[in-house]
Amino acid sequence: MESERRSLDLLAAWCLRLLWDGVYDSWVQVAQDAGLTVTEEQILFAIWLSEGSTVTEAAFLLQRDKGTVSKALYSLEVSGLVTREVLRDRRYAEFRLTPRGEKLLQDLLTRHVRGQDLAFAQGFLSLDEGERLAFLRTAFKLVRCVYGNEYIVKLQQLKNLPDCMRELLSTLKEETG
Repeated sequence: MESERRSLDLLAAWCLRLLWDGVYDSWVQVAQDAGLTVTEEQILFAIWLSEGSTVTEAAFLLQRDKGTVSKALYSLEVSGLVTREVLRDRRYAEFRLTPRGEKLLQDLLTRHVRGQDLAFAQGFLSLDEGERLAFLRTAFKLVRCVYGNEYIVKLQQLKNLPDCMRELLSTLKEETG
């Protein structure tokens, strides 16, 4: 029995690693095609979902260190994709997408949703809705176990989060209680 359990855990970890490689390769390809790093692309999403974001907020949302996020934000600012609004003092600023950043983000969203040339997205979209929901339920439960309820609450508070996603998060939160 212990051997079966160990095999189950090892196979699950192996599958997750393979899936992660596919997801990450997809993110890299889409980001590179747009002239960005993966971190820069993800920060654009974080700023958009929050309708503006500080370094600390983006780092929390993406679960990255503040130094990495700060360097990427500087690069995005130099590229004209985000603007910096100093709030209390020079050390505390909020970043917002410029019109050029907004257009690029919409292009990125379209590319990710289509899953064009992206093996994981194509595979995921080949599942029926029940299978995708079961996968999401399990992934959500794992995210909640690893990052905690505070992280889920912060996700639900994102200003640009579509209502259907907000409702889905609430449902998943109740189901995985």
